[in-house]
Amino acid sequence: MIRESPVDSALNRLSAYFGSRVVVHPPAPVDTLAQLEHVAGPLPRELIIFLSTCNGLRVHADGRDSELHLWGSQEILSSVVGPLGPGVPMDLLPVRGDPTGARDWLVMGHGPAGGALVRWDPWVPGCEIIASGFGTYVDGWVNYLLERYSADGKDRYLGEHHPTFDLRHLEAHDVALGSLCRDPRVSDWLRNIDQAVACGDDYE
Repeated sequence: MIRESPVDSALNRLSAYFGSRVVVHPPAPVDTLAQLEHVAGPLPRELIIFLSTCNGLRVHADGRDSELHLWGSQEILSSVVGPLGPGVPMDLLPVRGDPTGARDWLVMGHGPAGGALVRWDPWVPGCEIIASGFGTYVDGWVNYLLERYSADGKDRYLGEHHPTFDLRHLEAHDVALGSLCRDPRVSDWLRNIDQAVACGDDYE
């Protein structure tokens, strides 16, 4: 029996709720996925499922595009081969956010934070773990959108008192996230990223 992945489940809930407001791109071609793996290394299974299901998506709602948009393979590739910013580690793969500011990055490889996601602006010190894996990240993002926006795309909250897609929100839905945040090896890894930015060096 093939079990539905967290990515499949989250995308199904998103589509059922927002309907035609969810704009998805056709699945990524096999050669594009191969190119991405050639540049970034072996991709996590849940990222492959996402890109093979919908090669990026947007939700039409009353919010910032960077908040309502998960990147596809071409956007990821363009960012990876272009200027990512000062001192960007080679094992970070951007999946959502502002192309020239704060982004959510998938940590490649098998280090202390391997497979997790971090939020980081390469031009500004400060990097934090926000999800233990891509599947829980997408699930948390969908939970956030369903909480904040009505099915017709209207923001349910006015003013400053609204839910935010941040560590506190994601930790409520990600059972492994707390232990990652408390892991001293992960804390050291995050500090090394900040030091690389301060020195203008690449960190690997």
